[in-house]
Amino acid sequence: MLAENLRGMLVPVKKSREPRNLERERVARVLKRCENESDPRQLAHAVQASLGYLPPHALEVLARQAGLDEETVRRQLEADSEILFEPACTRRLEICSGRTCARRGGALLIRQARRSLGIELFETTPESGLRVEPFRCFGQCARAPNIRLDGVIQGAMTEKRFGALLGLLVRPRK
Repeated sequence: MLAENLRGMLVPVKKSREPRNLERERVARVLKRCENESDPRQLAHAVQASLGYLPPHALEVLARQAGLDEETVRRQLEADSEILFEPACTRRLEICSGRTCARRGGALLIRQARRSLGIELFETTPESGLRVEPFRCFGQCARAPNIRLDGVIQGAMTEKRFGALLGLLVRPRK
């Protein structure tokens, strides 16, 4: 039932260019704060504390800062049972926070998601497993504001449609 309802609301949009992920920027900020640290485990835990998991793209930057090759760092971190390489969520909702989307209502959608779900960005709702993340630009500015749910971009999102979508996503399953 949920899948049927979502199918009508989300229409795939082709990618026009490589998007700018805010996770990458947050990883860079975290590692800059830890610039004197070279232990890959400590660096990974710092990134995970900020994002809730260690994104795959962070391994290269983390390895460079630790002065090790990426494969060595990967093996060390895989041995650490506390490191998560995937976010602990069942669904992923990304809201564009690029300049055009933010001006056309994306910033309101972010506030609406935080308020109605009772979580902050890069967090997951405990009951429905929905993770909310900002994303800098999907490259679909003409259809702003844009969201992406589980990899499917939907443009021209209104507060009313977004509220309905959030209601469907957090509805208890039968």
